[in-house]
Amino acid sequence: MYKNVIIVPYRNRKEHLDIFIRDALPLFDKYLKPYKVIFIEQNEGRLFNRGFMINIGFNEYKLQSEYFFTHDIDIVPKENCVKDIYTKIPSINTIMGILTAGSGCNTLGGIIKFDTETFSKANGFPNNMWGWGVEDKALQNRVEFMNINIEKNIISSRTNPLEAENFSIRDDVNDRHQDKDFGSRTHYEYDIFKNLDTQTKKNRIMSSGLNNLQYEVLSRENLGENVELIKVRV
Repeated sequence: MYKNVIIVPYRNRKEHLDIFIRDALPLFDKYLKPYKVIFIEQNEGRLFNRGFMINIGFNEYKLQSEYFFTHDIDIVPKENCVKDIYTKIPSINTIMGILTAGSGCNTLGGIIKFDTETFSKANGFPNNMWGWGVEDKALQNRVEFMNINIEKNIISSRTNPLEAENFSIRDDVNDRHQDKDFGSRTHYEYDIFKNLDTQTKKNRIMSSGLNNLQYEVLSRENLGENVELIKVRV
């Protein structure tokens, strides 16, 4: 049983994977034991789906950890951040934002921490958002609808000095391609969802997420004592 599992969606970023293992793992080893980092690698053939990969990582370890993190591979925390923020315990029925978007986007993207019950209550991310963006807004909509509390720590902004003080961010743009539905789903999650009736919102949330995951594990590889790379077909 782990105290913390860190889920890192991954594809075609070997350089960033190596940096993450080199720079972040010693901090996790110091402050988050017992922990496991799992890189969830999506197979080729479709646009990258960050939310789907996180759902898979959670599903693979949902009975093996007390807390979970979502973590982008191009963001590496600094020691004080791990010590002071990553180790904080989310309150009951709360998703804790560690590095998340502020008022301009107001999402649960970036780095968040939660327990199994809370993420399951929200039905995780939608599985059907291919390409970069909006899955983090969809998660926040789900969390708010399910009356889950949100506690945010550091707001992501290049003008926020706390971001640079606490993280090294490479802001990689590889594989951040948008699909043909990017505009319509952005409009839906930001403008339409909040005005829907209760049943329609619930139907939307339950139509895609943890409750109907379909994937195939292609391989599992240990990259170190506390690191696993899981390649999946979706």
